[in-house]
Amino acid sequence: MSAGGARVPHSTILHVRSTCGLYGAERALLSLAGATPSPWRAQVCSLVSPGRADVLSGAAREQGLDALTLEVPGRFSAMAVATLASEVRRRGVGVVHAHDYKSLTLAAAASTLSGVPLVATYHGDTGATPALVAYEGLARVLGNCTTAVAAVSRELATRLRRYVHRSPVVYIPNALPLAKACTHEERLRAREVLGLAPDVSVIALVGRLSVEKGPQVLFDALRILARTPGATVPTLLLVGDGPLRQSLEAQAQGLPVHFLGFRSDVREVYAATDAVVMPSLREGMPLVALEAMAAGRPLIASGVGELPHVLGTGRGLVVPPGDAGTLASALAGLLAAPGWRERMAGAAREYVVTHHAPERMAERYVEALYLPALEAPAAHTVMGEGNPPRMSV
Repeated sequence: MSAGGARVPHSTILHVRSTCGLYGAERALLSLAGATPSPWRAQVCSLVSPGRADVLSGAAREQGLDALTLEVPGRFSAMAVATLASEVRRRGVGVVHAHDYKSLTLAAAASTLSGVPLVATYHGDTGATPALVAYEGLARVLGNCTTAVAAVSRELATRLRRYVHRSPVVYIPNALPLAKACTHEERLRAREVLGLAPDVSVIALVGRLSVEKGPQVLFDALRILARTPGATVPTLLLVGDGPLRQSLEAQAQGLPVHFLGFRSDVREVYAATDAVVMPSLREGMPLVALEAMAAGRPLIASGVGELPHVLGTGRGLVVPPGDAGTLASALAGLLAAPGWRERMAGAAREYVVTHHAPERMAERYVEALYLPALEAPAAHTVMGEGNPPRMSV
């Protein structure tokens, strides 16, 4: 059955994610939900800690999507499982789609209770704490409780196949709605708003300020440039927030760094920059990369996750993760060559427009995850006849 063919039974997809902000995985979820083709209908369930703001459901509603908030104290809640299972039945959900380790844990139990098939997308591991390492390991094993698993990078798909044996693992790259490339007029206007001189070199790091995103590596690279005779030390715009912010502010003494916090107008930041830097230690398929490339900004990124494939030859610069010296050299070379930056940005934007349209991503999910989930015999008993239930609570 084609994605746009006759109406399929139970064609509502409920996307479930535990969230504390609107970062890359949340925006990838919203991009997929917004591009989901008829007759499929996408809804969003946001899992939040009690008392925390739910920006994901709010953003979903702004897109015209039906959304609900479910408060979950701690890592697991039997009450939350029962509520989620009840909502799945009440809403006539055909497939539950989990997007992180916590949502997968709860959704696996709710899927068992409701008899509705479960699929999952793995956006990548953070490994930020020993507890998270353990939970992310559990999530890989729970992939066997789904009818299919999507990985946002080839590297991640390969790793998942070591743990997920009972369900197919497919690679589906992220995508996002593509804006026009930033213009020179936008650049001048953005720099005026941000208080930046027209002729100063400006770079940006956009994302959560956490260890796996590698901001410390970028700071070390800036210090190397500061010690290098004749080298330009670019002004750094840090967009986002996270657990490292306080320590990074202390480390930024003597460096031209602006902490901008979370911004909804990130395009203004891209417009002001000469290059975007992603010094990540681990990644899946970061939307920031696609966003910067679509905006017409050259990208320097660590060779992790899907980034080496996306940047390819001539579409960006790839440096070893954690290597501040190579990153400093890449920054110096790129910032000194405006013609090179322009050619790189043009090639990068052309690639994103061709390969990362949201509609294509949504079609892949329908073909590889949603239709097979509905068409599989007794899809809600994925472990197979004679095997134990997918999850014991």
